[in-house]
Amino acid sequence: MKKFILGLLVCISLQAKIVDKVVASVNNEPITSYDIEKVSKTMHLDKNKALNYLIDQKLIESEIKKRGIEVDDFEINQAMQKIAKRNNLSLFEFKNILAQKGELAKFKKQLKENLLKQKLFSQIVNAKLQITPDELKNYYNSHKNEFSIFKTIQVTKYSSNNPQILKKLFNNPFYNDPNIKTKTEVFESDKLPLNMIFLFKTTKVGQFTPIINEGLDYVTYYVANKEGKTYLPFNKVQNIIAQNIVSKRRDLILKEYFDRVKNRANIQIYN
Repeated sequence: MKKFILGLLVCISLQAKIVDKVVASVNNEPITSYDIEKVSKTMHLDKNKALNYLIDQKLIESEIKKRGIEVDDFEINQAMQKIAKRNNLSLFEFKNILAQKGELAKFKKQLKENLLKQKLFSQIVNAKLQITPDELKNYYNSHKNEFSIFKTIQVTKYSSNNPQILKKLFNNPFYNDPNIKTKTEVFESDKLPLNMIFLFKTTKVGQFTPIINEGLDYVTYYVANKEGKTYLPFNKVQNIIAQNIVSKRRDLILKEYFDRVKNRANIQIYN
């Protein structure tokens, strides 16, 4: 019996060594077969793609350390508050849900990693990207359809202090509840704030907008009719244009940057 137990322990020890075998290193930071297996399963990647992904992550971590980029608890809470608000929850409610599932620490750790990457990528892109006023104007003139909107719009506003009640409207527009207040309005586009214009622009006639938290109440709008066609003026959308240009160039800038970083890095692949 003792021999059997000893043999079993030896087998387990050998398996652990195989699982934890170092298969690569990036600037002397190891990547194990266990790391690859974990990424392969969670991200549904083959082993080679999982290894390449882990090499890229090591390079990103190295750049974050080199630049001294940090994220504090206040920034993490701010980011969590934004996520909670998008889900119609308070920060306390959101944290409580994660805590009940036993995922709060894991979520905060992942969020911190994402925020560190965002800061790094912003530094890299901002250092390389210069957008001139002429580029903004040229983009506006050549993408006019992106900024075409209605002249007037007729909507019915539904409001309640309970977002779950409003969700029932999405399946049944005739749903009636005493806790829902309604108001039909006609808006002219030039009198609407930009965020409301894009909200209505992306909602088709006969559909409801996503539910919005307005502080004391939650609201959704049913779009009954849109009339006319006009264009948002350049001065209202130049910041949006700049964001569009950045998003199109961002990936290329980051790829070129990390290609250079990878060429300079000490990357070892072991058999």
